[in-house]
Amino acid sequence: MAESFFSDFGLLWYLKELRKEEFWKFKELLKQPLEKFELKPIPWAELKKASKEDVAKLLDKHYPGKQAWEVTLHLFLQIDRKDLWTKAQEEMRNKLNPYRKHMKEKFQLIWEKETCLPVPEHFYKETMKNKYKELNGAYTAAARLHTVVLEGSDGIGKTTLLRKVMLDWAEGNLWKDRFTFVFFLNVYEMNGVTETSLLELLSRDWPESSETIEDIFSQPEGILFIMDGFEHLKFNLKFKADLSDDWRRQQPTSIILSSLLQKKMLPECSLLIALGKLAMQKHYFMLQHPKLIKLSGFTESEKKSYISYYFGEKNKALKVFNFVRDSGPLFILCHNPFICWLVCTCMKRRLERGEDLEINSQNTTSLYASFLTNVFKAGSQSFVPKVNRARLKNLCALAAEGVWTYTFVFCHEDLRRNGLSESEGLMWVDMRLLQRRGDCFTFIHLCIQEFCAAMFYLLKRPKDNPNSAIGSITQLVKATVIQPQTHLTQVGIFMFGISAEEIVSMLETSFGFPLSKDLQQEITQSLKSLSQCEADREAIGFQELFVSLFETQEKEFVTQVMNFFEEVFIYIGNIEHLVIASFCLKHCRGLTTLRMCMENIFPDDSGCASGYNEKLVYWRELCSVFITNKDFQILDMENSSLDNASLAILCKALTQPACKLRKLIFTSMLNFGHDSELFKAVLHNPHLKLLSLYGTSLSHTDVRHLCETLKHPMCKIEELILGKCDISSEDCEDVASVLACNSTLKHLSLVENSLRDEGMMLLCEALKHPHCALETLMLMYCCLTCVSCDSISQVLLCSKSLSLLDLSSNALEDNGVVSLCGALKHPACSIQELWLMGCFLTSDSCKDIAAVLICNEKLKTLKLGHNEIGDAGVRQLCAALKHPNCKLEQLGLQTCPITRACCGDLAAALVACKTLRSLNLDWITLEPDAVAVLCEALSHPDCALQMLGLHKSGFDEETQKMLMSVEEKMPHLTISHEPWIDEEYKIRGVLL
Repeated sequence: MAESFFSDFGLLWYLKELRKEEFWKFKELLKQPLEKFELKPIPWAELKKASKEDVAKLLDKHYPGKQAWEVTLHLFLQIDRKDLWTKAQEEMRNKLNPYRKHMKEKFQLIWEKETCLPVPEHFYKETMKNKYKELNGAYTAAARLHTVVLEGSDGIGKTTLLRKVMLDWAEGNLWKDRFTFVFFLNVYEMNGVTETSLLELLSRDWPESSETIEDIFSQPEGILFIMDGFEHLKFNLKFKADLSDDWRRQQPTSIILSSLLQKKMLPECSLLIALGKLAMQKHYFMLQHPKLIKLSGFTESEKKSYISYYFGEKNKALKVFNFVRDSGPLFILCHNPFICWLVCTCMKRRLERGEDLEINSQNTTSLYASFLTNVFKAGSQSFVPKVNRARLKNLCALAAEGVWTYTFVFCHEDLRRNGLSESEGLMWVDMRLLQRRGDCFTFIHLCIQEFCAAMFYLLKRPKDNPNSAIGSITQLVKATVIQPQTHLTQVGIFMFGISAEEIVSMLETSFGFPLSKDLQQEITQSLKSLSQCEADREAIGFQELFVSLFETQEKEFVTQVMNFFEEVFIYIGNIEHLVIASFCLKHCRGLTTLRMCMENIFPDDSGCASGYNEKLVYWRELCSVFITNKDFQILDMENSSLDNASLAILCKALTQPACKLRKLIFTSMLNFGHDSELFKAVLHNPHLKLLSLYGTSLSHTDVRHLCETLKHPMCKIEELILGKCDISSEDCEDVASVLACNSTLKHLSLVENSLRDEGMMLLCEALKHPHCALETLMLMYCCLTCVSCDSISQVLLCSKSLSLLDLSSNALEDNGVVSLCGALKHPACSIQELWLMGCFLTSDSCKDIAAVLICNEKLKTLKLGHNEIGDAGVRQLCAALKHPNCKLEQLGLQTCPITRACCGDLAAALVACKTLRSLNLDWITLEPDAVAVLCEALSHPDCALQMLGLHKSGFDEETQKMLMSVEEKMPHLTISHEPWIDEEYKIRGVLL
């Protein structure tokens, strides 16, 4: 390699750069022994009168090839010409790197022929200069980990940037001294490769004359992998498990990619990865300390510059820019560079045909449809409609087969199978729908392939022979709204869009041939079927469904579909989400429940008054749903934030007489205005029965405003959930005042608040008040101790309404519970459910608890799980269960440390107790012989148990068979640990 550089480039140019005195010194050094290289000197007689040309020949004669080059570089340093040494090193590195030369040629061709958005160098450098700074900064030597992610939506320019970066490196204009080798991997091209090695993958672009890849991998810190196309990857990547560090070994392609991403394979190398929305959700979490660079598309000035460049002529460019700017939605869409190119292409064709600058652009589907009709019209005028239809259908079949089989590079066989000849393929290349890649074809952009794939369903006729590789309309609808992580989502969204009557009419007029009129009807039927299947209905992604419906812009169709759904969950993270949600929800006539997470909308910190007002307009439209839906009952907002203006709009809707809301749930609200607007709305809605502010931090003022509302005679709230609301012992006086005078309030949850004993005593005074009608009180994790138990005992004796008391996860200890038992044994006590889970109890308290079970026939449920009561405590409880006066129906003992020693007592109690219906032994490790004892009792005809909480899969196979055999023998009995999950929610007071 060095020989090649020496002979091709020569030393004469470098020697001519030496000044007279430097050249003389250079010759004097050559006459001395070169000990570093163990070479003999050149005789002075030959050097003394030699010119620069002569010295170049002498070097070649005495030190052939690589030796001459090494000697020359060494002597440059000795005569203080490091600049020549540096330049020669760089030139040699470039000359001696055939791979870089090959990549330059390859990506220059890609940049010129395959890039959808060809732009002049100066424009691209200007628009991307900040991103280049970020990229340079991310790969400095000081950076410890080198994984960079380009994030952005489809068409925003991720692939274009990666291609330009690769070209700049190959030309020596980027990372010149940072990366010796850069490899570009289109990962979606690996869909058809089941097994390979990294070495084999890279060898495809490796010049024969270059050094071996093995040599390169010996210095991985000088290697960068650029990776694109994760959205269309056919297989799932592995996380942590099954990774490999062997880049030589043949193994599944998924293992190779997963190992590269997670730095198991070549951990010292650097990564530059492009991820769209879906790929971010699927793969971002795998990366180690990634640096995120977001691509946001064109600014207004960049849109103008691009349009100006595209049209060249100033008057045309200005005319198009003004039209686009005046078309509000179109101007917004053009922030996406690919969309901007689509628009310019459409406009150019229209101007060439002398047509008006008119384009259907109310959504992305109409824009793609306009693009397709314009390019199709330009390239198909010489053919009759029948031929045009057949050719377009074949192209769309190719696209559809591709997206369903994860194929994005098509060979001649793929074209032939879908009815396309090579000449037709070249015709689509001329129309800028396809592009050549060697002997293969690809669509000019993946978005174009997705749109053409959707068009297939509009062109398909019932009598056509089915292509088994292409999914049905029902399958595509399901892939769009139930499995929204798949690459088919955008195809489904486009299919919804082109089903609209206006789009079908536009396409028919432009194409000159009829299209299917049944597409929307088939979509509707598919959605109806999904809504009627409970499993499918619960899995529906309303985010994707709403986007799909919005693409149609057909109110009747949206109304028809939305009537299939009574319950909706939606995430709103930007104004686009808000616009789409308000459009779909206001056409929903049968909505009963809306669960919504709204982030980054309010408060607005953009500083743009018009943008903020626009948000309020759409928020007002969304809130009108609470008035127009006569059956609307539940609004559940989670992790949302409202400011004063948005809260006022919500409250105004809630106070309208037509609003029939019954449950208002604000879970972990970040901010809801911090004034009394919300509480006034609560007061003025007579239908509202439940208010939950779980996880929402309330100030002392908030608590006071809320309590004043609850004390008002107009307030009809029956269930109040204030768990984890930062309510302190000082706030308990206000809460107590509500309990003492509000006879409507039946259920109160104060879980996970630091009430302490002082606060509990204030509450107890109110609970004893004759006007207090509370039935359920949840106090888990309220920092209570045994000190509170005397006051609670008095409540148990006085309250005629309180039936469920949750004191779980408080340090009551044995002394506190013994105090409670004194009251529980009294005939005046009306408690039916007592929850004492995790109260630091031992077997010492079980004697008193057992006495309660014998004498209190009202107590139906007792939860003692997560306590150290042990075998001795369980024995005492079992003795009580066998007593004829015991009427207990549910007993919870989950995670209590019990062994086989007490299983005989449990078995006897199960047979003797006629009322016990539920026993929770979940997460208790029992020996097989202990389980056998229980199974014998469960099989006894006198055993009345219906539910046994037990984690069956935690036992060995033989024990599991034993338990399943009992279930088969006793059909009324269910053995499972899953139903107890709901109990945890109930404990927290989220559900009542």
